[in-house]
Amino acid sequence: MDREDPSRFRRSGFTLIELLVVIAVIAILASLLLPGMARAKDGAHRTVCVSNMRQLMLGWLLYEQETGRLSPTASGPLSGDPTNPGWTAGWMAWRGPLEWASMRTNLDLLMGPGAGKIGPYVRGAGVFRCPADRSGMQKNAQRPPFRVRSYSMNVAIGTRDTLDPELNVSFYKMSDFRKVSPAAIWVMLEEHPQTIDDGRFEAMWPAGPGGENWTGYPATRHGKAGPVSFADGHVEVRKWVEASTIPDPKTIEGNWVFLVPGSRDFRWLHDRTRVYGENGPTAGP
Repeated sequence: MDREDPSRFRRSGFTLIELLVVIAVIAILASLLLPGMARAKDGAHRTVCVSNMRQLMLGWLLYEQETGRLSPTASGPLSGDPTNPGWTAGWMAWRGPLEWASMRTNLDLLMGPGAGKIGPYVRGAGVFRCPADRSGMQKNAQRPPFRVRSYSMNVAIGTRDTLDPELNVSFYKMSDFRKVSPAAIWVMLEEHPQTIDDGRFEAMWPAGPGGENWTGYPATRHGKAGPVSFADGHVEVRKWVEASTIPDPKTIEGNWVFLVPGSRDFRWLHDRTRVYGENGPTAGP
């Protein structure tokens, strides 16, 4: 009778040292791969966000071609009212009357018919929200339901204000771009979730040197950058360079004006908001 091989009865499996080595290798690979995956995800979000804004700008231009005037900025939460028109309707801010809370997730206020709205000219309500915008219906609730809009419009677009029309030009029709190229005036940007509200964004005018002040902040969720569109239809991703443009959310709470003397970010946006003075905008690089 043949002798049995003792190796047949040995237990198969990993030793403790082998398991520890495998775990260490997995941890090293994860540390190498996860940052790259995060960057890829951020890049994908940025690409979609820019695409969204291009779609909104296409709708904005189609509205102008059909009506002969520029879609106005939202002048109130219920801007579907013909007497109170705006490019969009609804109120995104967490502050405000309780009955306004449902507006934060109401797609009909974006897409439904209404004076001045561009919703009917775009492919769907999804283009109004950046995929990286995780701000919820309730403050600090970064989970669905998400607020439905991430973008705001230049307050000088689609309006005739009280400024001297020969010196400080706002833009009611395309013909108002007589002193400046449409490529030099911004139309939409992605706004900070702490300050977004009725659909318009103001860069206080005219602000002289040392008088720079935000009344709302641009969003910086794309690597301290965000998309900005211009009246000729092009979109660029603006890299915000000042630390003051990325504020602590606690400093925003309850305030309405934020002084940022000398801010290059504020000055860049301010000088592309409207025409100031007889020589036109003072836009820098």
